[in-house]
Amino acid sequence: MKKYLGLLLACLLLVWGCAAAAEEVPPLCGAVLVSESMGGDWSILEERRHLDAVLTGLGEDWYDIAMDVPDERVVDIRGGKQLYLILPLDADATVMVVHFSEDGEKLVYYSETGDPFLLRCNAAASPWEEDLYLSDFEDVSESYDCHVIIADSVGSVMLWNPYVDFNRGEMNTDAQGGLVIDFTE
Repeated sequence: MKKYLGLLLACLLLVWGCAAAAEEVPPLCGAVLVSESMGGDWSILEERRHLDAVLTGLGEDWYDIAMDVPDERVVDIRGGKQLYLILPLDADATVMVVHFSEDGEKLVYYSETGDPFLLRCNAAASPWEEDLYLSDFEDVSESYDCHVIIADSVGSVMLWNPYVDFNRGEMNTDAQGGLVIDFTE
């Protein structure tokens, strides 16, 4: 499986490189930073009531979308502190989430539809918390532990590392192959 994941990522990045060279790629997804400091080693799926409390800070439209996300589209990296609602902009997009840990990389989510999904990731919540380094992150600006890869139906590919840029206090929206639209209110 690991061998195929590396090959798949290499192929997607090659396609992205060719597409990016040809023309500027429009954004392939939008995202809402739901919470940047969730904490805890609990499971979102096991603690739906806790998730409901976290989501109450969202506007009504985003709350409804997030609460309608079924369990199979909740990507929960245990120990993650940042929660994102990710909205691919192409209903036929292929979406992958790859988690990086000391054990290597692992495909934790795969979908051939562009349906919204929830992603809890990143052990680092803020540079002022005592438990900042739950992983071997060397630098706060490099404190992401996931890649979100989206390929739309016309062949554009985006590779995005969702994390909060604590220098700006905002979600990172830069992605290889395009930008992420920040819908955070």
